[in-house]
This record gives sequence, C-alpha cells and structure tokens, in this order.
Amino acid sequence: MVSRLVAARTCAPASGDALLSELGREFEGRPMAEVALALTQRPDLILSSKWDARFEPQRFAALLAAADVDAVAVRQAITVQDALFRRHLQARSGGRRTVILCDTGLYGSTVRLLRDGVPDRRWFCLQFARSNYKGLATPHFDCTRGLSIESDAYKPWELRTSGLRFWHLIEAVLEPDLPSVRTFVEPSESEEPRSNLEVEGWEHRIADDARGLFSGVLACIDTLDETSLTRIDDDAALAWRRFKRAVVWPRSADLATLSLADRSRDFGRTERVTQFASGDVALGRAVRIRDSLWREGAVMRMFPRVGRAGLVAIELAHTSRALRSVYDRWRGSETGIPA
Repeated sequence: MVSRLVAARTCAPASGDALLSELGREFEGRPMAEVALALTQRPDLILSSKWDARFEPQRFAALLAAADVDAVAVRQAITVQDALFRRHLQARSGGRRTVILCDTGLYGSTVRLLRDGVPDRRWFCLQFARSNYKGLATPHFDCTRGLSIESDAYKPWELRTSGLRFWHLIEAVLEPDLPSVRTFVEPSESEEPRSNLEVEGWEHRIADDARGLFSGVLACIDTLDETSLTRIDDDAALAWRRFKRAVVWPRSADLATLSLADRSRDFGRTERVTQFASGDVALGRAVRIRDSLWREGAVMRMFPRVGRAGLVAIELAHTSRALRSVYDRWRGSETGIPA
C-alpha cells in the first residue's frame, strides 16, 4: 500500500527534482510548515517561524537539510515512517527486485518518486490513463503505461481522451472508499507494518458497492466470457461514445447520475474538495465553473436553459487548443526544434 505522500518520504533525504517539483505543485503559496506537517503527520511538532515562509523548492530543501533542532525533528519523523514503509514493501514484494505499481492515473507521481527514492528496485507502473497534465518532466514515462488513455490533453476527435474532462469520476469509480495511505504503525517487530487505511473491515469496503457505479463495472465484467473477446473493442467504442456524450454534453439526468461525494485533497491533508465549487458569490459564476471538478456539469447546473451554448464554447476552446498543440508538434518535427 502506497501513496504519493509515502513515496515522497522515500526521496526526502536527497530532495531532488522529483520531490521538489511535486511539492511545489501541491503546496504552491502555502507555508513550508504545512509541507513539513504533511510529510511527518506530526501535528505535535512545533517549528520555528522560518518554516512559516511560503514554499520555495530550494529554500525548503535547505531547511530540511539544516542541522538545527527543527530540521532534525522533521527528518527523524520522516525517517521513522519511511523505514516502516520499506519493511511493508519488502514483505509485500517478497524481496523481488521488480515491482509493478497499479494506479488509476494520471501523471504517475508515485512511481516517479519511488524510482528516485528506492532505486534498488526496477519500477513499472500500469495506469488506467497516463497524462502529463501537470506539465512537469516525464523521466518515468519510459516505465509507465496508460491502458486506456495516453494523452496530455483532451482531444475532441479522440473519444477516450474525454476521460480527462472529468477524471475524478473515473477515480471515484475505481478507487475504494478508503483514506489515502498517510502513516504506518508497527504492531510488533515480527509483524508487517500496517497502514492507516487498514481499519476494521477495510476489506469489505473494496468490494461491490451494491448500487453505485463500481457495481456496474463488476456487473459488466461478470457478463464476459470467451465469446465476448471478439466484441470487446466494439463494446468499448460504444461505451466511450456514451461516456463522452454524458460528460462533455451532459443532460439533467447525467448531472444526477454522475454526482460525486466530496473528494480528498490527498497528500496528507484532510481538506475536502467538492464536485462543484461554491465559494463567495461575488467571485462570479465563471470562476466557480473554472474551479469545479466537472466544468461541463457546472455549466449545466448553473445555466440549465442556456447551458448548451456554454458547452459549445468549451468544446470549441478545447478543439482550438488541441489543434494548436498538433500544429506546434508538426512544426517542431519539420524544423527539428522541439515544440
């Protein structure tokens, strides 16, 4: 069991680009004390005022490597948790050197961090989708594959990339109703460390959700047999057409069907993110649409009568952006200059 937070701890001592770029994206504008709290999960640690400065990669690396009491306490807390995870990894991998990480997607931060922090293993990652939506370096893409989607952006002419328009829906379907891994505890020296998500009855919470979207996935799998293999591609193409219609051109029934519970911000934080942004009314509807997890759904929710015009505008904007990206890549290949 692993998460971005757990993987981040493995490369904290070196504080390389993989860690600092991930922290920079997650904690931009936030105090470095908040980053330390996420990594240590130790709210009892009282840090000096210099940790209250806004996150800057190199400054954070210097603070973490310092010899003062604060830095030592933070490093020790990280080291304790990292050691427990490594014991957990050793037990689950049976000592094997090659490890395949299975994840939903998108960028593959976890495997990138693990490759930096645990270089004595050969890491591979299989995801539902792979996308460099973060615009960061992608050295780990050579060992990361997206089984259904491999694209850095939504392309209206490629059906499957519609999954990127409402990625949180796919996450909500495929990921169990359990917290992200934040900490490990050691029952005894002879037992494997246990993560915080291994609560009482956790195994039952990854099973059929009775009437949710995941139960539909399992029901579809149950219908598959040898004769299904010849029609899987056709069925998948039909399913993606229906998915795109529901997500990119939603109707009122789709808004009800695709309603999601609040999502965790992850990375050791407890805050939740709502599917549709609310916030201060003074900010305006456009800002709330931009900040929603599903923008097309937000448009139809706020403008049920004239929202279709808004959906057309969104689709045209994405088409223009995608065509520009294709042209830039073509031009770069013609001139030999990377786009």
